[in-house]
Formats: sequence, C-alpha cells, structure tokens
Amino acid sequence: MGELKYKVLVADDDDILRTLAADMLCEKYEVTQACDGLEAWNKAREIKPALVVTDLMMPGMHGYELCELLKGPGGVPGVKIIVTSSKSFSVDKLQAKKAGADLYLVKPFLPSELLSAAEKLLSGAEERGEGGKKSIFDKISASEASVSSPAAASTGAGAKPVKVRFWGTRGSCPCPGPGTVRYGGNTACIEVRAGDTLIILECGTGLRGMGASLVKEFGSRPMEGHIFLSHSHWDHIQGFPFFVPLYNPKNSFKIYGLHAAHGSLKNVFSGSMAEDYFPVLLSDMGGKLDFVEMAGPQDAGEAKVKYRHLNHPGLCIGFRMETHGKTITYIADHECFARLSGENQESMRQDAEILDFARGSDLIIREAQYTEDEYSKKKGWGHSTFDDVVKFGIAAGTRKLVLFHHDPEHTDEIMDEKVVYCKKLVSPAGSEMECEAAAEGMALEL
Repeated sequence: MGELKYKVLVADDDDILRTLAADMLCEKYEVTQACDGLEAWNKAREIKPALVVTDLMMPGMHGYELCELLKGPGGVPGVKIIVTSSKSFSVDKLQAKKAGADLYLVKPFLPSELLSAAEKLLSGAEERGEGGKKSIFDKISASEASVSSPAAASTGAGAKPVKVRFWGTRGSCPCPGPGTVRYGGNTACIEVRAGDTLIILECGTGLRGMGASLVKEFGSRPMEGHIFLSHSHWDHIQGFPFFVPLYNPKNSFKIYGLHAAHGSLKNVFSGSMAEDYFPVLLSDMGGKLDFVEMAGPQDAGEAKVKYRHLNHPGLCIGFRMETHGKTITYIADHECFARLSGENQESMRQDAEILDFARGSDLIIREAQYTEDEYSKKKGWGHSTFDDVVKFGIAAGTRKLVLFHHDPEHTDEIMDEKVVYCKKLVSPAGSEMECEAAAEGMALEL
C-alpha cells in the first residue's frame, strides 16, 4: 500500500500558471485545481486540503478573502496557505499574512521555491479526516445570485447620451490653493450619467461638491445612484461622510467594491466613520445604503460594469463601463507590472491583460501621477507615469484619454507643461487619440 499523499489545492485564474504550479506539485502531492477564489473555497470545503496555493487577484473571490475563510470559522482546520502573486508590495505581503497566509511567493518563482515552501509547511502537518461542519460563509456565484438584465447598449434611436463630469481630480491628498485653481485640489470623484442612471466613481473629497449639486438638481425628488470604489485608501473615501444625499431617507445608493482584505466593504466605511474619526456614525445616515461586494459584472441601471485587479499596494480595481453603445474604462492607481518587476513573462502577461481590459474604449480615464524622473525615486509606490499612460491609451485604441489623479506637487503650470508633453507623444505614434488632463468641473459627452 502506497504512502498517503497530502491533498493540495491550487487556485489561480490563469490557466497556464495554475497548470504549471499543479504540475510542479503533482508528483509528491494529490493536487486539485480551481480557476478562481469561489471555486477554490467550494472545493476546499469538499476535499479538506492540507495546503492551498492561491493567487491574490482573482475574479469571484480574491485571495485575501479566501485566506480568511479557510482559516476562519467553518474553514479547513489546520490548512496551510501559500499566496503566489505578481504583487511584490510589502503591504500585500503583510495583508496576506494577517488574512491567514503562511508564506508569500512573488511570481515568477522557480519550481524548487514552490516545492520547498510546500514541504516546509507540510512537514509538521497532521492527517485530517473528511468530516467537518458546513461553513456559514456559503456564497452564491454571481450568475446564480440574480437574473441579470442586459444593459442598454444599442447604438440606434433608443441610445441615450453618456455624460462624464469631474468633481475631484487629485491623488494622494487634497491640495487646495492658488496653485491648483484650474485643475483642482479635491481628490478623486467622477460623475457619469448613463442615460437616466447616476453613476459615481470614487468617494474622494470631490464628492462633497457633487452632493451639493445633486441636491440642487433633484430638489425634493428621491435620488438613486451607484457608487463604485476602486480601493479604500484615504484619498478615495474621505468625501463619503460629506455627501449630503446620503442623509436623506428618500434616497437610495448602492456602493460597489471588493470584500476588504480584513472585513466587509461596509466595515471599511463604518470604520472610517467610527467615533474617534468622525462625529456621525454610518448607521446614523438616513439614506438607504446597499453595499455590494463585486464577484463579477454588475448591472448598474443602464450600464454594465466589469472590474479588473490592478497593481497597487492592497486591493485595487479598475472598471469598464458599457452603456448605450459607449465604453468608458477607468484605471485607478496602478503601477505597470513590467515597470515594477522587470520584463519577464509573468509581468508582461499581466500588463497585456489590463490593456485588453481597456481595448476599444471610447474614453479611458487613467491615473498618471509621475514624471519619469519622479518615478525613479518612487518606484514601488503603485503609480504610473505620463509616458506609461499615453502609450497605454494608444495601444488600447481609445478615442480619448484623460489623465487623472494628479500629484499634489503638480501645480496648474506644471500640469499645463505635462499636457503639452503628452500630446507630443501621440503624433509620432501615428495615433489620432485626443489627450487632456482632468480638471474639476470639466464635462464630456460621448
């Protein structure tokens, strides 16, 4: 009778990388594969693996949440977890550890590194039976959770106008003053009107002014809206408590984002409004708030919205919005993988996937915070350069590129210079792409 092999579960949405990892481990272990976090969670409860090897940036359920569920109540007793990711930020390593990961390997890694890590973790593991309690964290896939109605995408007579307005354009922190009058000093907030649907991208300090405008527009009429959050760093959430429409019992808003690395999306906002930080609690807001943790595409009124993981410390996602025959792609804080990790097969694949995510957009709004010189001093901070973003827009074939998330140190005069610089990059590439920088109050119609 042969030696009993430990069960190992490998979770990764990339078929090639998942298969390679499984092949590395299969000679010594009994390996099962899962193509995303949700499938991994379901299989883990079924097979009770001794070890889970998981990617971080997966659809359906990201790796942080998977780690928490595996190590939490109703999880797999004694399971060991290896996180494998292209993200080399120290913040992600720390968050993975807090979520329950035992080891963290940065892609690409050698087969010997994975085998050594698995052996290290399993050398003291104990055999487990197939029993166990059913988890209280059962999830339903996005396709089973609701019957989706397709977003309006007709380019015919029924198509409605798609309008975009910028309320906050700055990154990192607010910077009001005489040097930022034209491009603005408020942090990220964008309004999109998809026909009659109100969509808000980000909850930076620009959200306050937007709220005042909406109250004036709607008057006593009830208001419904959809708020999409790329990530929960301060500059992307500080305007939330000052968004007046949230206090009106007549109003309803859905807030979309990912399950946080260490708790629910709702807890992100309730935590930021705790007594030590703000005089009003989230529970005191009078409006109806529905927090939606995205596990796939969402129908937001007349728009269909998809998301894609980005390369920034912690969890961060970009959005692709399709509505009335128009496509808007918003790429929040993001550092090109090949810039950070070098031009290896894995980093170039990740960059290509993000490019494909944005390809063919009518409008791309993308974070462009640094000059090339600034990036050389701030590599690893999770941001892009002007050169990165212009090349990206050209390669994606977009009609219009808007530079966003301006550095607090970039005054109006500096931004004027950078816009001229970016436009000069477009013509030699043979592109007809329009390029400009977002300014507070700027309005576009697609």
